Amino acid sequence: MYTIHFNVIFNYLDLLWEGMIVTFRISVLVMIFGTILGIIIAIARSSKNILIRFSLKLYIEVLRNVPVLLVLYIVFYGIPSKIHGFSISTFWASVIALSLNSSAYEAEIIRGGINGIMKEEIESAFSLALTKFQVFYSIIVPHALRLIWDALGNQLVAIILGSSITSIITLNELTYQALEVGSMTSRHFEIFIILLLIYIFLSFILSSAFRLIKRVFLQPTKL
Repeated sequence: MYTIHFNVIFNYLDLLWEGMIVTFRISVLVMIFGTILGIIIAIARSSKNILIRFSLKLYIEVLRNVPVLLVLYIVFYGIPSKIHGFSISTFWASVIALSLNSSAYEAEIIRGGINGIMKEEIESAFSLALTKFQVFYSIIVPHALRLIWDALGNQLVAIILGSSITSIITLNELTYQALEVGSMTSRHFEIFIILLLIYIFLSFILSSAFRLIKRVFLQPTKL
């Protein structure tokens, strides 16, 4: 009969901590790059150029409808195999692949937030002789941010959970380190339970932090 023991796993907490740091670094970079690219795409989709709009819509549809693992394989294995002398680390291949995938979702989130602002508010701002930059900074950004904040929080949680897929290319993030500990100790069940609890804890902390920030800083009276 299999006997459950967690004591052995506790001897390898340093490896899990290292993996958690890598997971956090990837997630922060992906959120930054994905958001920046998402903003650019969301704004560019309002272009009067039909070719630009079509290209960006195709970009979004493709990335939202293919497995992120496939994007990761293309970035890490596919592109370097076609460019002589070019190589990319597992870390940056993961950041690029996840950022591309995330940008497609964030572009739609941001575009929805911008479209959710009433035209009357923008027209009223222009009637006060505000410049386009002032309208964008003072009206569009705060209101859109309040509308999309919850969705952005969910996206960050999705990025952290989705980063586990990078273990397939041997990036030493949290899931990969957990698999290594499982192999060294032959305690796969125990390490998977601990890994599950860690991801639940990270998701809870991040979701709570986003809710707190919204309640403290993003209330209508504070914008």
